[in-house]
Amino acid sequence: MPLPDHLKAFLAVAETGSVTRAAERLGLTQSGVSRKISGLEDEIGFRLFDRVRGRVALNRHGHAFAAHARKAVELLDNLPRVARSIGAGTYDRVRLVATSSIMHGLLPDALAGYIADRPDLPPSATMRSLSEVLGLDQSDQVDIVLAPLPMRPLAFELVHEIPFDLKLAVPQSMLPAGVRPVAGEWPNLSLLAGLPFISLDPFASYQESVETSWSALGLEPPYVAETTSLASAALLARAGVGCAILDPFVARALAGPDTVTAQIAPAITHAYGVYVPAGTPMSAEVARMLEHIKRVGREGRRSR
Repeated sequence: MPLPDHLKAFLAVAETGSVTRAAERLGLTQSGVSRKISGLEDEIGFRLFDRVRGRVALNRHGHAFAAHARKAVELLDNLPRVARSIGAGTYDRVRLVATSSIMHGLLPDALAGYIADRPDLPPSATMRSLSEVLGLDQSDQVDIVLAPLPMRPLAFELVHEIPFDLKLAVPQSMLPAGVRPVAGEWPNLSLLAGLPFISLDPFASYQESVETSWSALGLEPPYVAETTSLASAALLARAGVGCAILDPFVARALAGPDTVTAQIAPAITHAYGVYVPAGTPMSAEVARMLEHIKRVGREGRRSR
């Protein structure tokens, strides 16, 4: 089996394109780095580099090997942290990653329910941008990922969908006289057509579906602000900036007494996806957390 220091020397040369710079990075001599590369090539049975115009460049085999070597080194470097967590009794802690809107809306109630069940094993929840979520792989040591569908981190598999109907939060100060929700829905959106709205671009799936639905009703509301977060849109609505399109979870968490919030009619439905590492058995704690996420999803679906 290749030694860890051989793999690190290989990756340093691959990333710098130079034995000299790799030696400087690792604090070794050039001959020391060269010996480690030679030892690795002898171990695996093929060459990893070609020399191109005085530079060292990965060949076809080297490119294929580098991705696996990088993951192996990351796992080895992570072993001390794993050992500490085992010793501290927190190894089974559930680690979640979610996008901003899910972190501010759906996830807090799910985390609260789980913590009530397992106060001795607090979970870890991290907020990431959508691009960061899509770039996750199994070396990131994440148990559950939540993201808007149809987005999917490639190293993870979908285990649950959380459908929901979008809501509209309108600042109290902007409501036309006599316009109020009926049975939890806005009965006539045309009465709100002239109000300023907050755009959710670049959340194109939300924005496009809203504009398509409203265009069929002959509505073209003006946009006064743009944000990438449902949570920010809710806070802007509370500040009286404009009307905000929200999921039911953010609406419940952040829409305050200064706004009137109700479901859009006809309904505009979207969904969040819950993902786990592909091909990895689900632990009892991950399954427990998943049940709390499903519960909050059902409650959001029923809310009006």
